[in-house]
Amino acid sequence: MFRHRERYGSSARCCPMTMRVVFLAAICLCAVFSFATESTLPKISCNENRVAAGRLDSGVLTLPGACAAQSTPAAETVRGIEIVLLGTHGGPYLNQDRSESSSLLIVDGRPYLIDCGIGSMRRMVRAGIRSERVGTIFITHLHPDHDLDLANVMANDLLNLQRTADALQTFNIYGPPQTKELVDAAFAYISIPFGAFAAEARNADMLARNPFAAHEIRSDGLVYQDDKIRVIAAKNSHYALMPAKFRERMKSYSYRFETPHGVVVFTGDTGVSDAVTQVAKNADVLISVAIDLDAMDKSLHEAGIKNHWSSERLNGMMAHMKDEILDEKEVGELASKAQVKSVVLYHLGPDGVQPAVFVSGVKKYYPGPVFAGADLDRYCLSDKAQMLSPCH
Repeated sequence: MFRHRERYGSSARCCPMTMRVVFLAAICLCAVFSFATESTLPKISCNENRVAAGRLDSGVLTLPGACAAQSTPAAETVRGIEIVLLGTHGGPYLNQDRSESSSLLIVDGRPYLIDCGIGSMRRMVRAGIRSERVGTIFITHLHPDHDLDLANVMANDLLNLQRTADALQTFNIYGPPQTKELVDAAFAYISIPFGAFAAEARNADMLARNPFAAHEIRSDGLVYQDDKIRVIAAKNSHYALMPAKFRERMKSYSYRFETPHGVVVFTGDTGVSDAVTQVAKNADVLISVAIDLDAMDKSLHEAGIKNHWSSERLNGMMAHMKDEILDEKEVGELASKAQVKSVVLYHLGPDGVQPAVFVSGVKKYYPGPVFAGADLDRYCLSDKAQMLSPCH
């Protein structure tokens, strides 16, 4: 088992795509956005009917999709953790320099995708990551800046299923309630342009089956495990101001990834949360949302005046920023309280704030290493280094 076994609560590169693939994918997807397991551990049971997801039954863990997890690529020879930031913009409004929230966690050469906001697929191409080799995706919550590029990722996977011999045959997507609706809708959407391919004899079986399996996370705790990672979910406070009647079916999660080489926590979008502090305890890397609250206040008031917002709308936006998204001070306090070893900032906002401002704001409250990420930044953590640093 893994060296890092702290549990939450009481429970628990890759070749660039060929020009032909890029060209075909662009044709099929230009209407979407014009810009921008392997063998499981012995304790996992493949009988999904024994218990509900994430529950223990006589010491045997049953997890939906665990037995369909991604298989081991032959190229999995690199040891350690690599984090690739695909999108670092604090959406949902688009930015010409930064894509929407998306990250890759690569463990011993095997990639896992966390969120896929607009621009994720193009950033994967730029990073030399083949999406058809990413068999497991985790969505933190269903705001558009965290999931709208899922259709593009799925389309690229489907395009390569028959074309490349080493493409995975099943793709598991984990997320909050309504994730199945999202995945089904995305597959129905891409099936329309791919239907034109399927109508031709050479591609007749392109839509013969749906290779995308959705798994909805409905409670905190262990939600996924394979031979590389254990994933623990914690509901956070990003929807704290949402009316209670919606919070039953709309949830936002932070994820803790435990690996043989260290622990990486993705906050996703959240405000201050005891659950997030607990799930981040002693993590080697905390990847956290961050806003500059003073700059955000100024930006929103200027937008309100320019666009004639009502005071109710402006106050609601500011309450969201103050209560449901971490600012630099709150990130620093979270990192110190949870005693994490390093911090990477992403989902940065508002536009125009320099990275150094975010770093210095966090470091007032946290003494460890802090990085303000940009798209395509890579950070490495190995057994030898024992400390996160930019990859070389």
